[in-house]
Amino acid sequence: MKLEEAVDRARELEEVGDILEGGGFLCSAYIMLDRDEEGCLDVWNLAFYSKKENEITAVEVSEDGAKLGVTDAPLREDTGEVKYRDLGVDAREGMEMAREVLENDFGVKYRKMLFSLKSEDGKQVWRAVFVGRGLSIITVSIDTETCEVLEKERKSMGKGMFGG
Repeated sequence: MKLEEAVDRARELEEVGDILEGGGFLCSAYIMLDRDEEGCLDVWNLAFYSKKENEITAVEVSEDGAKLGVTDAPLREDTGEVKYRDLGVDAREGMEMAREVLENDFGVKYRKMLFSLKSEDGKQVWRAVFVGRGLSIITVSIDTETCEVLEKERKSMGKGMFGG
């Protein structure tokens, strides 16, 4: 399912409608995938920020509809609005670009991928975080308008990182 469709389904929930009518906005969207679910865009996890309440409400959207999740305080003070319509790079293209960077630059097979859309420094950015063997973490960020790879970084969450 396309991100726009997921947001439209979430808008059907009264709580989300109230957030948006009160000046709130979509502040993040992500999908968590196992390697064997490569092209799967079936379940979107969305977060809507309520300016009035200074809270973020999570919504899970699937083919079965939208379900409200947890409502809590924002993690960051600079929570920004995600502009999800008319992106130069859609979710499928962004995933494919991130996988190409992973394969070409790092040669790593991953177990899980967290794929998200966020607003950073006035840009809309697809960010793929790949978790590989030995808890190797690779992050790839792509500007949704220019298709430019903004970040490609490898870190290890293995023993050495925590001194043990």
